[in-house]
Amino acid sequence: MYLQYRRTRRRSGGYIIEQLLISLAVCAFLIPVAAVILSVLIHALHAPLLSQDETGLAQLRHVIAVSDEFACSGSELRFRHHGEQQSLHLSNGNLVLTSPGTQIFLTDLSSAVFETEGSVIYLTYAHTEKDPVRRCLGHI
Repeated sequence: MYLQYRRTRRRSGGYIIEQLLISLAVCAFLIPVAAVILSVLIHALHAPLLSQDETGLAQLRHVIAVSDEFACSGSELRFRHHGEQQSLHLSNGNLVLTSPGTQIFLTDLSSAVFETEGSVIYLTYAHTEKDPVRRCLGHI
């Protein structure tokens, strides 16, 4: 009886070498996956404004595509959208569209200027301490 108790007591305390090897194998498979995920996250942290700007500009292009009666005056773009007069301008560092409500398209801007060349509307904007960027918004 004592011998049987002693064997079970030894086996119940601690890890068996197979359990340790299985744990190490699982970790060895997860380390490359974690490294790839971390590299993607680090890359995403370096250019968050670029993807945010492109998304906002794409939404703004959709609004302008279905609008008419454009009037461009430097830092403000006025147009008629679904029968209502709307204004797109820089307010508190954000490019906002005001009508009955407010929509924010670009954030953290230091300047925004609207220009028309021929029948094309351009937006030149700059983030704080960054070079200005000029983008086409649409055709009049």
